[in-house]
Amino acid sequence: MTRTRNAILVALWLLGPAFLASPAGAQDEVRLGAFAPISGISADVAAQIKAGIEVAVERTESVPLGGKPARVRVIWYDTEGKGDVGLNVVTRALTVDKIHAGIGFLSSDVFIRVMDEFQKASTPVVACCAASLKIGDKITQTKAQYVFQLSPTVNDIARSLNAAVVAHVKPKKVVMLNENTDAGRDFSRISREWLAANARGVEVVADEFVDRGVTDLTPQLAKVKRLGAQAIIGEIYGSSGPVLFTQWFELRVPAVVAHMGATVSAQTFVDQHARQMDGAIVNNRWWPARYSEVSEPMLAAYRKKTGTDATNFAVQGHDAALVVLEAIRKAGSVDPQKVAAGLENGTFVTAWGTRKFTPLAEGHRMPIQTVIVQIQGGKKVPIYPDSVASAGGGKFVPVPPYAWEKK
Repeated sequence: MTRTRNAILVALWLLGPAFLASPAGAQDEVRLGAFAPISGISADVAAQIKAGIEVAVERTESVPLGGKPARVRVIWYDTEGKGDVGLNVVTRALTVDKIHAGIGFLSSDVFIRVMDEFQKASTPVVACCAASLKIGDKITQTKAQYVFQLSPTVNDIARSLNAAVVAHVKPKKVVMLNENTDAGRDFSRISREWLAANARGVEVVADEFVDRGVTDLTPQLAKVKRLGAQAIIGEIYGSSGPVLFTQWFELRVPAVVAHMGATVSAQTFVDQHARQMDGAIVNNRWWPARYSEVSEPMLAAYRKKTGTDATNFAVQGHDAALVVLEAIRKAGSVDPQKVAAGLENGTFVTAWGTRKFTPLAEGHRMPIQTVIVQIQGGKKVPIYPDSVASAGGGKFVPVPPYAWEKK
C-alpha cells in the first residue's frame, strides 16, 4: 500500500503543477510557513533553501483537502539567524497567520529556541537544515510529537568527514576549529569521540571555538602552524567562510582544511575561492545522482530556476516541503494530529532517496549517509565513501603540495 501511494506521489510530482492546478474560485489553501535567515550572515545559504522549497511547491501546486484540490501558499519568515527574531516570527506565524505546518530553519540554536512553540500550538514542523543532535534529544525528552528533523545530523556529517580525513590524509595531529554554537560544539565532541574510538594514533592538539561571523582567524591559524597539525577539522561558514580559506592561503598553513560543509560546499563558493581551496576536503553532504524518480527532475527544475546546480541545502529545503505536502496529501486534511502521524509513519520518495523519520523515542530524525569531496582545480571530486567515489570516478590527490605551492 505504501509503495502504491509513493508511486502516485512520484507520478503527480513528475506531471507538475499544470496537472495539479486548483480550479478557478477554489478558496481552500494549505499555508506553509517557511523560515530561513533571509538576511544576515547566512543569507546565501537561505537563498538556496528558499529556491529548493519553491521548486517543490511549484511542482506540487495543490493538494487534496476533503476530496477537493487546495492551493499551496508559502509564507516566508526571516529569522535573521537570531533566536529572538526567530521567536517573534514563529509567534506571528502561529498566532496571526495560523500556518498549517512549518518548514525550513538553518541555525540549530534558533530552531532549538522556537521548537517548543510549534509543539504548544500543535503545528507540525520539519527542520530541513538544523543539524544539532540536541534537536532530536529534545524531541524525545519533551515528547514533541509535532517536531521533526530532516537534516543530516552532526553525527552523520562529523563521522563521515573524520573517516575521510583518516583514510586519505593519515594525520598524526589534528586541530578542531568550529563556531561557538550548539552545532559547532557537537561537531567537536563527536569528532573527538570518533577519533578516539577509530584512530587512536591521531592526537587532537587543540580544540578552538570562534564567534559566528568572525573576521580574523589569524590567532587560530598561527596556533595550527605552531603545533604542527596536519589537518584542521571543523566548520567556519557563512560570511566567515572566505576568511578561513583566504587567511589559510595567505599564512601558508601546512595543514589540510577538512570542512564540515555548509556554505563552502556550494559550487559558487568554490568558483570564487578555487585557488585558496585547492586540496581541501569538504563534506558535500549530498551528491548529484539518481536517488529516486524525483532526483533528476528536481535538479533540472532548480537549475532552470536559479541557473546554478542544487546544493545540499536546496535539496533539504525541497525535501522538507515535499514530505510535509505528502503527509497532508495522505491525511486529506490539515488536521495536525493526522499530518504528524503521517510524517512519523510515512515513507517518502524525495530527491535524496526513499527516506523515513525515526520514531518519537529516537528523536524524529532522518539519518542519511553524507558524501565527502576534495577540491581539485576548482572542481568537487567525491572521495568518500568508496562506493560513491568509484561510481563518480573520484580519487584523492595527496596534499602537499599545498595550494600556494602550485602554479
